Amino acid sequence: MFGTVELRAPRFEPCQCSVTLRTILSPVTEIMPDYCTPEYERALAEFGALLPYRRARALLETFFPLGDLPTIDTIQRRTLQVGARLECAAIVTPTPPSPSTDAETIALSIDSGHVRAVRSYQVRTFEVFVAQASNDDGEQIVFSSVPVEADRQAQQLRGVLHRLGATPRTEFTILSDGADGPRSLGEAASVGPTWHVLDWFHLAMRIQHVAQAVKGWPDITNEDRQEGARFADAVEHVRWRLWHGQVQRALDLIGDTVAALDAIASRASPAGSTACKVGTLLRGLETYVAGQAALIIDYAAARHDAEPISTAPTESTVQWLLHRRMGAKQQMRCHVRFQ
Repeated sequence: MFGTVELRAPRFEPCQCSVTLRTILSPVTEIMPDYCTPEYERALAEFGALLPYRRARALLETFFPLGDLPTIDTIQRRTLQVGARLECAAIVTPTPPSPSTDAETIALSIDSGHVRAVRSYQVRTFEVFVAQASNDDGEQIVFSSVPVEADRQAQQLRGVLHRLGATPRTEFTILSDGADGPRSLGEAASVGPTWHVLDWFHLAMRIQHVAQAVKGWPDITNEDRQEGARFADAVEHVRWRLWHGQVQRALDLIGDTVAALDAIASRASPAGSTACKVGTLLRGLETYVAGQAALIIDYAAARHDAEPISTAPTESTVQWLLHRRMGAKQQMRCHVRFQ
């Protein structure tokens, strides 16, 4: 960390009579295979994992007397090498925890995010899976992975769950937005009985989109104001019923509201245009709720019992990972390794 240190590194050539061994041996390579100290490698990998590589190099130049600074490619290579070693350690079959560390319940919230491709040289978006697992003792671990590791994702995540005390008797609550990818990953990684729950955060955001559209209802006449207040009240009632797990009652109310909106949408007026927009959003909410009805629970009762109902912390982790680590304002892309 404090500059370059030059030392004599002896190399041993094999005996001329050797037939099977022709490689030149260097004892220093066995100690430091990457020709650097562990402290130096740790610093580069840690900065490279937390920040875009260009920013990591700038901070290393500011705070550490490294002598000749490594190139951006070197920081990336060392970071990925450390990540590869962490992956290898993660897929090793873990030692079963002792009975004193067994977890009765584990909450696993899974979400995904996408980094859009740079149109000048990329053709596909970049997807990142992020999972946050916590046991009944409050211990939390964050896991992240990318699609190129699809053959190892479940095994890596299972190792994380074992570190939290997972056993075949542990009950797993898997919170997701209902997509098949995150749900199947959590199901494959769990070693005990699972219970899937639709994340309240994603459900509430869809309701909020409808509520925001209703706020734009015109108030030209008294009739317009009354209609706007009536539909805003209906959206809040839909929210209340879903919060209390009353799926069928919420779907019935959505159906009645959509029918009323369709009647207004046929008018050639500002209210008709707004009604068409609100109706489209409300139909999307109806499709989403009907498709995920089996995963919707009584969120009010679950919150009262201190049970997990939302992946909001995981969502914030995704945003941190994509915007701060990936440098969303910059046109750069990099791979995210297991952490």
